[in-house]
Amino acid sequence: MRWLLVPAEWRELKRIDSPAAAVNFIESFWRLRDPDPATAENELREQFAARVEAADQLYGEGEVRGSLTDRGRALILLGPPPHMSLTSEEALAWKPGRRSRQRATTREVRLEIWRYQEDELPAKMVRVLRAADLEPSVELKFRLGRRGAQLAEGENALILVSRLALVRE
Repeated sequence: MRWLLVPAEWRELKRIDSPAAAVNFIESFWRLRDPDPATAENELREQFAARVEAADQLYGEGEVRGSLTDRGRALILLGPPPHMSLTSEEALAWKPGRRSRQRATTREVRLEIWRYQEDELPAKMVRVLRAADLEPSVELKFRLGRRGAQLAEGENALILVSRLALVRE
């Protein structure tokens, strides 16, 4: 649930002091995000659980569950990337050494890029992007390194889609 929590919910979650309060919080959390309260199931909750399972299988990094990694978060919030590519680019780096030998340099950084076009994004997100005169597409860049994949570009898109989970059609 961490990827969908808004700041007020984080504060509320930290104050929970009993199992009963935790259960009430979780039920309220998902009820607020139910896209169609008239039905018995909560489609978003079911989709979320399936994507968490997929992220755990695909993107685990050492002892960290896949759903808690940056790529796992993106998969959970936006779904599987319809377009993915691997590339590399030069990035500034600092070459350590003695004071007189330290210098700025460049190094090659490997990137994994996920792209979502208009018809591959949630309809609510497309409407918000269009209303802001932005292109209704998303590109996420992950820097691949020894410590796993780190989100390098696209944070605002992930924040937006997580907040839109609270908006009913």
